[in-house]
Amino acid sequence: MKIKLLAALFASALLMSGCNNKVEEKPLIEVKEGRVAPAIEVGKPFESGTLKDQFGKEGSVTPDTEKVIIVFGKATGHLVKEYLNTKPNDFLAKEHVVFIADVSGMPSMILKYVALPDLQKHKYPIYLILDEKISEKFRNEKYKDYIMVVDLDHAIVEKVDFVTSDKDLENAID
Repeated sequence: MKIKLLAALFASALLMSGCNNKVEEKPLIEVKEGRVAPAIEVGKPFESGTLKDQFGKEGSVTPDTEKVIIVFGKATGHLVKEYLNTKPNDFLAKEHVVFIADVSGMPSMILKYVALPDLQKHKYPIYLILDEKISEKFRNEKYKDYIMVVDLDHAIVEKVDFVTSDKDLENAID
């Protein structure tokens, strides 16, 4: 019975992974003041706490971090990974960028058997939000279908860009 259940879950995961991963391009949104999400406010410290990457290694935003990329959906995650795959493996570290992906809404079996193996193909760290309560602190419901790029100066939020295109992503990171 367990094998049939696992097979059914795996089959549904394969079907879901074939879904459209294209991000609908929308205009860049730039926020230079105010609260962006419950735990993100321009002029205040960015406090992500400690997260684990796809290999189980702990990490966090430090005073040296200059940018944080946060994605809340599969399609935006794929867009960021496609962009990063054009860069050297040490790009994030050299540019002082932290990449965070919210996977809290993903069923644990799909995360364990489909998503994590896919994420582990990438050599750069992708820190994972596994808890819905943590996700809620960083998610802006209005722009949850965007990629959030947070500019930091010594861990203080300077501005936040919400992007949906590879060109806007590159401009926000560079």
